[in-house]
Amino acid sequence: MVFMKYNGLLKEIVENYSSIDLVNFIEERLDIPRHKAEELARRIEANFDLKTVFEINQKKQEFSVQNESSSERQHERAISIYSLDDVSGKDFEYFLKWLFEEMGYEVELTKLTADSGVDLVINRQGEKIAVQAKRYGRNTKVPNTVVLKTHGGKDVYGCKRSIVITTSFFTRRAIDDAKKLDVELWDRNVLSAKIDHVRNKLEVETSKKDLVFPRYTGSLFDSLLNLEKTSLFYIKENKNRRYLVYRHGIKYPVLSFHVRGFKRVSRCIFRIDRDKPVGEYEGYTLIRSDRHYMYGPRDEEEYKQITKYLSQFL
Repeated sequence: MVFMKYNGLLKEIVENYSSIDLVNFIEERLDIPRHKAEELARRIEANFDLKTVFEINQKKQEFSVQNESSSERQHERAISIYSLDDVSGKDFEYFLKWLFEEMGYEVELTKLTADSGVDLVINRQGEKIAVQAKRYGRNTKVPNTVVLKTHGGKDVYGCKRSIVITTSFFTRRAIDDAKKLDVELWDRNVLSAKIDHVRNKLEVETSKKDLVFPRYTGSLFDSLLNLEKTSLFYIKENKNRRYLVYRHGIKYPVLSFHVRGFKRVSRCIFRIDRDKPVGEYEGYTLIRSDRHYMYGPRDEEEYKQITKYLSQFL
Protein backbone atom coordinates (compact mmCIF):
# COMPACT_ATOMS: atom_id res chain seq x y z
CA MET A 1 0.00 0.00 0.00
CA VAL A 2 1.08 3.57 -0.63
CA PHE A 3 1.21 4.63 3.02
CA MET A 4 3.47 1.74 4.06
CA LYS A 5 6.50 3.39 2.49
CA TYR A 6 6.26 6.36 4.87
CA ASN A 7 8.38 5.08 7.72
CA GLY A 8 7.06 6.03 11.14
CA LEU A 9 3.96 7.85 9.87
CA LEU A 10 1.48 5.42 11.41
CA LYS A 11 3.28 5.60 14.75
CA GLU A 12 2.99 9.39 14.74
CA ILE A 13 -0.69 9.22 13.80
CA VAL A 14 -1.45 6.81 16.65
CA GLU A 15 0.43 8.96 19.17
CA ASN A 16 -1.54 12.07 18.16
CA TYR A 17 -4.85 10.48 17.16
CA SER A 18 -6.99 12.14 19.83
CA SER A 19 -5.95 15.68 18.90
CA ILE A 20 -5.40 15.83 15.15
CA ASP A 21 -7.35 16.21 11.97
CA LEU A 22 -5.97 13.21 10.09
CA VAL A 23 -6.02 14.84 6.64
CA ASN A 24 -4.37 18.04 7.86
CA PHE A 25 -1.76 16.05 9.79
CA ILE A 26 -0.81 13.95 6.75
CA GLU A 27 -0.78 17.01 4.49
CA GLU A 28 1.60 18.89 6.80
CA ARG A 29 3.73 15.92 7.80
CA LEU A 30 4.39 14.70 4.25
CA ASP A 31 4.05 18.05 2.48
CA ILE A 32 1.72 16.62 -0.18
CA PRO A 33 -1.32 18.08 -1.99
CA ARG A 34 -4.64 18.07 -0.19
CA HIS A 35 -6.32 15.50 -2.45
CA LYS A 36 -3.47 13.03 -1.95
CA ALA A 37 -3.64 13.51 1.82
CA GLU A 38 -7.39 12.79 1.74
CA GLU A 39 -6.83 9.59 -0.25
CA LEU A 40 -4.07 8.43 2.08
CA ALA A 41 -6.25 9.17 5.13
CA ARG A 42 -9.08 7.08 3.66
CA ARG A 43 -6.73 4.15 3.10
CA ILE A 44 -5.31 4.32 6.59
CA GLU A 45 -8.75 4.48 8.22
CA ALA A 46 -9.98 1.60 6.04
CA ASN A 47 -7.14 -0.67 7.12
CA PHE A 48 -6.59 0.29 10.76
CA ASP A 49 -8.83 0.72 13.80
CA LEU A 50 -6.96 3.84 14.91
CA LYS A 51 -9.12 4.48 17.96
CA THR A 52 -8.46 1.03 19.41
CA VAL A 53 -4.72 1.20 18.69
CA PHE A 54 -4.58 4.66 20.29
CA GLU A 55 -6.34 3.46 23.45
CA ILE A 56 -3.98 0.48 23.76
CA ASN A 57 -1.01 2.80 23.32
CA GLN A 58 -2.34 5.15 26.00
CA LYS A 59 -2.75 2.29 28.48
CA LYS A 60 0.84 1.23 27.85
CA GLN A 61 2.02 4.78 28.54
CA GLU A 62 -0.04 4.98 31.75
CA PHE A 63 1.46 1.67 32.94
CA SER A 64 4.94 2.99 32.21
CA VAL A 65 4.31 6.21 34.15
CA GLN A 66 2.93 4.28 37.12
CA ASN A 67 6.20 2.31 37.33
CA GLU A 68 8.55 5.30 37.31
CA SER A 69 10.48 6.19 40.46
CA SER A 70 9.06 8.92 42.69
CA SER A 71 11.73 11.41 41.55
CA GLU A 72 10.90 10.73 37.90
CA ARG A 73 7.19 11.15 38.58
CA GLN A 74 7.84 14.49 40.25
CA HIS A 75 9.96 15.63 37.29
CA GLU A 76 7.24 14.52 34.88
CA ARG A 77 4.35 15.96 36.86
CA ALA A 78 3.23 17.81 33.73
CA ILE A 79 2.58 14.42 32.11
CA SER A 80 -0.27 13.66 34.51
CA ILE A 81 -3.97 14.21 33.82
CA TYR A 82 -3.31 17.92 34.26
CA SER A 83 -0.91 17.80 31.34
CA LEU A 84 -1.31 19.42 27.98
CA ASP A 85 -0.47 16.01 26.53
CA ASP A 86 -4.03 15.00 27.33
CA VAL A 87 -5.95 17.92 25.86
CA SER A 88 -7.28 18.16 22.33
CA GLY A 89 -5.77 20.46 19.75
CA LYS A 90 -8.62 22.95 20.17
CA ASP A 91 -8.38 22.89 23.98
CA PHE A 92 -4.66 23.57 23.62
CA GLU A 93 -5.52 26.73 21.69
CA TYR A 94 -7.89 27.82 24.48
CA PHE A 95 -5.17 27.15 27.03
CA LEU A 96 -2.74 29.33 25.08
CA LYS A 97 -5.38 32.04 24.94
CA TRP A 98 -5.50 32.02 28.75
CA LEU A 99 -1.70 31.90 28.99
CA PHE A 100 -1.16 34.89 26.72
CA GLU A 101 -3.90 36.86 28.46
CA GLU A 102 -2.10 36.29 31.75
CA MET A 103 1.06 37.55 30.03
CA GLY A 104 -0.71 40.80 29.20
CA TYR A 105 -1.77 40.20 25.59
CA GLU A 106 -5.09 40.74 23.94
CA VAL A 107 -5.95 37.46 22.23
CA GLU A 108 -8.17 36.53 19.30
CA LEU A 109 -8.81 32.94 18.24
CA THR A 110 -9.06 32.58 14.47
CA LYS A 111 -12.05 30.88 12.90
CA LEU A 112 -12.29 27.10 13.02
CA THR A 113 -12.50 26.96 9.24
CA ALA A 114 -9.36 29.01 8.72
CA ASP A 115 -6.43 27.07 7.27
CA SER A 116 -3.83 29.82 7.07
CA GLY A 117 -1.42 28.36 9.62
CA VAL A 118 -2.54 30.78 12.32
CA ASP A 119 -4.64 29.75 15.35
CA LEU A 120 -4.35 32.85 17.51
CA VAL A 121 -3.55 36.51 16.95
CA ILE A 122 -2.06 38.19 20.02
CA ASN A 123 -1.62 41.91 20.47
CA ARG A 124 0.29 43.98 23.02
CA GLN A 125 1.12 47.65 22.70
CA GLY A 126 0.07 47.63 19.08
CA GLU A 127 2.29 44.74 17.99
CA LYS A 128 0.31 41.90 16.43
CA ILE A 129 1.80 38.40 16.44
CA ALA A 130 0.50 35.31 14.65
CA VAL A 131 0.56 32.09 16.70
CA GLN A 132 0.27 28.51 15.49
CA ALA A 133 -0.51 25.84 18.13
CA LYS A 134 0.56 22.22 17.58
CA ARG A 135 -0.54 19.74 20.26
CA TYR A 136 1.66 16.80 19.25
CA GLY A 137 2.79 13.72 21.13
CA ARG A 138 6.19 14.02 22.82
CA ASN A 139 7.86 11.77 20.25
CA THR A 140 6.49 13.52 17.16
CA LYS A 141 8.48 16.48 15.90
CA VAL A 142 6.91 19.45 14.16
CA PRO A 143 8.08 19.63 10.50
CA ASN A 144 9.30 22.69 8.64
CA THR A 145 6.07 22.85 6.61
CA VAL A 146 4.31 24.16 9.72
CA VAL A 147 6.90 26.91 10.10
CA LEU A 148 6.57 27.91 6.45
CA LYS A 149 2.79 27.94 6.62
CA THR A 150 2.71 30.09 9.75
CA HIS A 151 5.22 32.52 8.29
CA GLY A 152 3.04 32.92 5.20
CA GLY A 153 -0.18 33.12 7.21
CA LYS A 154 0.91 36.03 9.40
CA ASP A 155 0.41 38.50 6.56
CA VAL A 156 -3.24 37.44 6.28
CA TYR A 157 -3.84 38.86 9.76
CA GLY A 158 -1.54 41.86 9.41
CA CYS A 159 1.03 40.53 11.90
CA LYS A 160 4.66 41.58 12.09
CA ARG A 161 5.95 38.40 13.71
CA SER A 162 4.93 34.78 14.17
CA ILE A 163 5.36 32.05 16.80
CA VAL A 164 4.90 28.30 16.51
CA ILE A 165 4.17 26.59 19.84
CA THR A 166 4.18 22.85 20.43
CA THR A 167 3.94 20.35 23.26
CA SER A 168 6.67 18.42 21.42
CA PHE A 169 9.85 19.50 19.60
CA PHE A 170 10.88 20.65 16.12
CA THR A 171 12.82 18.94 13.36
CA ARG A 172 16.26 20.30 12.53
CA ARG A 173 14.99 21.61 9.22
CA ALA A 174 12.12 23.41 10.96
CA ILE A 175 14.61 25.07 13.34
CA ASP A 176 16.86 26.12 10.46
CA ASP A 177 13.96 27.56 8.44
CA ALA A 178 12.61 29.38 11.50
CA LYS A 179 15.95 31.14 11.96
CA LYS A 180 16.02 32.22 8.33
CA LEU A 181 12.43 33.51 8.43
CA ASP A 182 12.63 34.97 11.95
CA VAL A 183 9.84 32.71 13.25
CA GLU A 184 9.95 32.21 17.00
CA LEU A 185 9.71 28.58 18.17
CA TRP A 186 8.40 27.43 21.53
CA ASP A 187 9.11 23.75 22.01
CA ARG A 188 8.08 21.66 25.02
CA ASN A 189 10.81 23.10 27.25
CA VAL A 190 10.20 26.73 26.31
CA LEU A 191 6.45 26.34 26.80
CA SER A 192 7.01 24.75 30.21
CA ALA A 193 9.18 27.70 31.26
CA LYS A 194 6.52 30.18 30.11
CA ILE A 195 3.83 28.31 32.07
CA ASP A 196 6.02 28.26 35.18
CA HIS A 197 6.59 32.00 34.84
CA VAL A 198 2.86 32.70 34.68
CA ARG A 199 2.12 30.35 37.58
CA ASN A 200 4.77 32.03 39.72
CA LYS A 201 3.31 35.42 38.87
CA LEU A 202 -0.16 34.25 39.86
CA GLU A 203 1.16 32.81 43.12
CA VAL A 204 2.78 36.14 43.98
CA GLU A 205 -0.39 38.05 43.13
CA THR A 206 -2.49 35.58 45.10
CA SER A 207 -0.26 35.84 48.17
CA LYS A 208 -0.92 39.59 48.26
CA LYS A 209 -4.68 39.06 48.46
CA ASP A 210 -6.75 38.24 51.53
CA LEU A 211 -8.75 35.71 49.54
CA VAL A 212 -7.82 33.40 46.70
CA PHE A 213 -11.47 32.88 45.77
CA PRO A 214 -14.22 35.48 45.46
CA ARG A 215 -16.31 35.94 48.59
CA TYR A 216 -19.61 34.13 48.93
CA THR A 217 -22.18 36.44 47.33
CA GLY A 218 -25.95 36.14 47.02
CA SER A 219 -26.32 32.41 46.52
CA LEU A 220 -24.15 29.35 45.96
CA PHE A 221 -24.99 29.53 42.25
CA ASP A 222 -23.83 33.17 42.01
CA SER A 223 -20.68 32.39 43.97
CA LEU A 224 -19.76 29.44 41.77
CA LEU A 225 -20.17 31.51 38.61
CA ASN A 226 -17.85 34.08 40.19
CA LEU A 227 -15.04 31.50 40.18
CA GLU A 228 -14.24 32.65 36.64
CA LYS A 229 -13.07 35.93 38.13
CA THR A 230 -9.98 34.16 39.48
CA SER A 231 -8.89 33.65 35.83
CA LEU A 232 -7.81 30.15 36.87
CA PHE A 233 -11.17 28.47 36.30
CA TYR A 234 -13.74 28.60 33.54
CA ILE A 235 -17.28 27.22 33.38
CA LYS A 236 -19.22 25.51 30.60
CA GLU A 237 -23.01 25.13 30.68
CA ASN A 238 -24.42 21.97 29.13
CA LYS A 239 -27.98 20.80 28.65
CA ASN A 240 -30.55 20.97 31.45
CA ARG A 241 -28.63 23.59 33.43
CA ARG A 242 -25.67 21.35 34.09
CA TYR A 243 -22.43 23.23 34.68
CA LEU A 244 -18.86 21.97 34.41
CA VAL A 245 -16.02 23.80 36.14
CA TYR A 246 -12.59 23.48 34.50
CA ARG A 247 -9.12 24.54 35.54
CA HIS A 248 -7.18 26.02 32.61
CA GLY A 249 -4.84 23.38 31.23
CA ILE A 250 -6.76 20.43 32.66
CA LYS A 251 -8.70 18.38 30.17
CA TYR A 252 -11.27 17.06 32.63
CA PRO A 253 -13.82 19.00 34.72
CA VAL A 254 -12.77 19.39 38.34
CA LEU A 255 -16.31 20.10 39.55
CA SER A 256 -19.84 19.77 38.21
CA PHE A 257 -23.14 21.10 39.52
CA HIS A 258 -26.79 21.15 38.54
CA VAL A 259 -29.27 23.98 39.02
CA ARG A 260 -33.02 23.76 39.54
CA GLY A 261 -35.52 26.56 39.75
CA PHE A 262 -34.07 29.98 40.43
CA LYS A 263 -30.37 29.74 41.30
CA ARG A 264 -30.81 26.59 43.35
CA VAL A 265 -27.86 24.22 43.19
CA SER A 266 -29.43 20.78 43.52
CA ARG A 267 -26.33 18.66 43.01
CA CYS A 268 -22.57 19.29 43.30
CA ILE A 269 -19.88 16.69 42.63
CA PHE A 270 -16.10 16.73 43.05
CA ARG A 271 -14.73 15.25 39.82
CA ILE A 272 -11.07 14.60 40.70
CA ASP A 273 -10.28 11.84 43.18
CA ARG A 274 -6.68 10.96 44.14
CA ASP A 275 -5.37 12.89 41.14
CA LYS A 276 -7.60 10.92 38.78
CA PRO A 277 -10.70 12.09 36.87
CA VAL A 278 -13.96 10.38 37.81
CA GLY A 279 -17.41 10.27 36.24
CA GLU A 280 -20.32 12.28 37.49
CA TYR A 281 -21.78 9.34 39.37
CA GLU A 282 -18.40 8.25 40.73
CA GLY A 283 -17.16 11.49 42.25
CA TYR A 284 -17.73 12.70 45.79
CA THR A 285 -21.21 14.24 46.01
CA LEU A 286 -21.20 17.25 48.30
CA ILE A 287 -24.81 18.25 47.63
CA ARG A 288 -27.73 16.17 46.41
CA SER A 289 -31.49 16.55 46.47
CA ASP A 290 -34.74 14.76 45.85
CA ARG A 291 -38.23 16.17 45.39
CA HIS A 292 -38.57 17.25 49.00
CA TYR A 293 -35.18 17.59 50.68
CA MET A 294 -31.64 18.88 50.20
CA TYR A 295 -28.75 16.86 51.60
CA GLY A 296 -25.35 18.29 52.43
CA PRO A 297 -24.02 21.56 53.87
CA ARG A 298 -25.91 24.80 53.33
CA ASP A 299 -25.21 28.31 52.09
CA GLU A 300 -21.72 29.64 52.84
CA GLU A 301 -20.61 26.32 54.32
CA GLU A 302 -21.21 24.69 50.93
CA TYR A 303 -19.04 27.28 49.21
CA LYS A 304 -16.34 26.99 51.87
CA GLN A 305 -16.00 23.24 51.31
CA ILE A 306 -16.02 23.66 47.53
CA THR A 307 -13.24 26.28 47.56
CA LYS A 308 -11.23 24.13 49.97
CA TYR A 309 -11.45 21.31 47.44
CA LEU A 310 -10.61 23.59 44.49
CA SER A 311 -7.59 25.07 46.29
CA GLN A 312 -5.58 21.94 45.41
CA PHE A 313 -5.65 23.04 41.76
CA LEU A 314 -4.14 26.47 42.36
